[in-house]
Amino acid sequence: MEKLVFLYLLTNPLTNISGVYELPLRRVAFDTGFSEKAVNAVLDALETSGKLIRWNGWIGMVNFIKYQNYTNPKIRQGIIAEMKRAPTVITDRLSIGLQKLGIGIEGSSHSNSNLNFNFNSNPNSNAFPLRELSTVLSQEVQEKRKSLVSKWRV
Repeated sequence: MEKLVFLYLLTNPLTNISGVYELPLRRVAFDTGFSEKAVNAVLDALETSGKLIRWNGWIGMVNFIKYQNYTNPKIRQGIIAEMKRAPTVITDRLSIGLQKLGIGIEGSSHSNSNLNFNFNSNPNSNAFPLRELSTVLSQEVQEKRKSLVSKWRV
């Protein structure tokens, strides 16, 4: 059941290029044919295993961007635009992975203006807000990419 729900989360009609999107629990239950209780248990298990992040009806797939062609400028723009729409609670928790990929999002916002949750106030959090990340890693990634491109060109 976990595999089926995970595949659904990757391929459902509401997903986008960033892997961060709004998805009501009722919709997942209806589309998969499982009960809401069963879907909630599966989503809890997937969150515990580190495959996704949930918050207030939003889903963030942890490694989704890793499998996109984020070196393409148009795809990168699409990822950034979608991440700016998402709640900062989700994007802050995904920021470490984005930094490793060399994707920075400045001035992220979200479509829900009622979000008063300050993720930085959580003392148990080890995530870094996107606006506080350095660009050093991004430059390292670009240099490694250039060296690989030059190595494989004949």
